[in-house]
Amino acid sequence: MAYKKISLSDLPKKPRKAFSRFERTPEWKAMRADLERGLKPREALQVVLTEEDKKKYHIQNRRTIARFFRKYLRDHKLPYALKSFTRDSADFFLIFRR
Repeated sequence: MAYKKISLSDLPKKPRKAFSRFERTPEWKAMRADLERGLKPREALQVVLTEEDKKKYHIQNRRTIARFFRKYLRDHKLPYALKSFTRDSADFFLIFRR
């Protein structure tokens, strides 16, 4: 048994056991493979999710997918930036070199 004083931000967190809905899509698998190979300068990756795609994969919000991308880029220390926006009732996600 060990006792020590810690702050609330140091509490151990329960690991997430469920996968993101977007993580199971073929679009993500292809995009992850391209990210692992790396991007050349002036090259970008784009994913477009239409309303039909969102219904098919049960995705409700563009921001949850954007958070998923940002967390992946941060956790793997990749030198890329993310831009996400909605245009013509479709969600666009661009990953490019900073």
